[in-house]
Amino acid sequence: DVIAFIKSAVGIPDKEPFIRVKIKSSQAIYKAVVTDDMESEVLRNEQPPAELTVYSLFPLESGRKYRIFYKRFPHPLQNQNIVGIVTNLEESDTSVRKFKVNDGVLESLKCFQAEKGKLNEKMDELAERVKAIAGPETMKELAWMVDLFYHTPLEFMFGDRKERGYLDMMIVGEPRSGKSQTTQALLNTYELGTIVSLKTASRAGLIGGSEQTSSGYRSRLGIIPRNHEGAIIFEEFSGGGKYIIRELTEIRSSNMVRIDKVNGSTRVPAMVRMLSISNTATDKEGNSIPIRQYPNGIKILLDLIGASEDIARYDLFLLVDKPKTYVSPTTKIDLEAFPKESYKNRVRWIWSRKPEQVRINRQVQEFIVECANNLNKKYDSHLQFFGAEAWKKLSRVAIATAAMVCSIDETGENLVVTEEHVQWAMKFMISCYDNEVFRLRQYVEEQRKYATCNEQAVQALQGIYNTNPTLVEQLEMSTSMTLAHLRSISGLSNDDFNKLVNRLAECYFIHYGEKIVPSERFRLAASRINRDAYVKGVGGL
Repeated sequence: DVIAFIKSAVGIPDKEPFIRVKIKSSQAIYKAVVTDDMESEVLRNEQPPAELTVYSLFPLESGRKYRIFYKRFPHPLQNQNIVGIVTNLEESDTSVRKFKVNDGVLESLKCFQAEKGKLNEKMDELAERVKAIAGPETMKELAWMVDLFYHTPLEFMFGDRKERGYLDMMIVGEPRSGKSQTTQALLNTYELGTIVSLKTASRAGLIGGSEQTSSGYRSRLGIIPRNHEGAIIFEEFSGGGKYIIRELTEIRSSNMVRIDKVNGSTRVPAMVRMLSISNTATDKEGNSIPIRQYPNGIKILLDLIGASEDIARYDLFLLVDKPKTYVSPTTKIDLEAFPKESYKNRVRWIWSRKPEQVRINRQVQEFIVECANNLNKKYDSHLQFFGAEAWKKLSRVAIATAAMVCSIDETGENLVVTEEHVQWAMKFMISCYDNEVFRLRQYVEEQRKYATCNEQAVQALQGIYNTNPTLVEQLEMSTSMTLAHLRSISGLSNDDFNKLVNRLAECYFIHYGEKIVPSERFRLAASRINRDAYVKGVGGL
């Protein structure tokens, strides 16, 4: 009956003003909910209804934006409630989907291009020109970070593999360090993307879910799937980011979101560029903890994000410390910004590139893998800022670097990534972590002492075993234990026990916190000690 009602209505030639909505359905009858907060182009001063259910028999694809022509009718099976019947629809002519490369576009992009061997100078210049957009106090690294986030394709080809191309990054800094100011200024320039506060956003608002209406339950998409193929800047991560972190991790892995419904769940596409902006974690009084109060950037991220596997999902982090000297807003800017049309064309050009239009030849691919291996040799630890996916992260940053300087082939259609772009990307990634604030290199060097074993370590544990064999054997059998439990096993006085625990920690045999955790160094040394030795002594290290 409903289908017959819709079919008869579709034959009516009159067309109401159209509105733009996003629709998700796999049914024969498509149903969308049009609300007054959705985008409208021709309603002008007319007040749209608070809510209108729209039916359509036209095929629709998840994650797309459509321009819908509809007619209002009383529904014969729902107490004559007014509904919309779609008479025609067309895919919305978004500036990215309809973007075409022509001579005018290519001419507008020339201002970004770098001469061969001059990439470093050009990237410095581009960051300086951002100051004309976001303010003279804008930090160079911050300008690069936001621009790299914006200038990414959705996917790229690496050999025969199709990989995620868009970046997922986080900027952490103290209040009033220019994070939001820079991102907002560039968003206004590019006129793409949206900003969402995680402090006030709910899971349903971000992901979606079912809600009850007068006619039953309906599913509503959250802001993440509604921005499929777009960009989202998450602000105030420290105010509410942890509750959604698992959802974000799943989205990064699958490029999909799962929306729970009354009768089950459904999955919709969500390939979204994501940039998180955060202050540091707060203390008991609700004040942000100063960056310089932390021993390193790892502790900052653990406080904000939590699990190490969630940290590893991000492509890149940037810590923004307070400036050593404040720049006056009246400071003269040396370089003007390029024409806004050039900036808009650049970001739309890279957003509209297909995977096969991102060209990385075999030699450059091998160079990326070599650089990724070098990064791991120097910085890899149990917190994998690089790790097994280092080559993917480096590839994404290198691609974004090439896009920022419009490294285009002779056709104007393809992005060309060179070793020079990879070198700059690697240098920038290192600069984000190996500095006096983040201190990743120092952290890795310290952590590796817990994972490596030499002859001195074996001698040290031998001395401890000779005087306390039961304690050493108990540590071998445990993954962790409380301090009180270990003290009871040792049979030592408090002073002697404290000296022993200090000795274990000094030799990097245990991780000492709320619980005692034997280290990899301990287990390697324990496999090499002489169990038949009973001579008491103290090993030296």
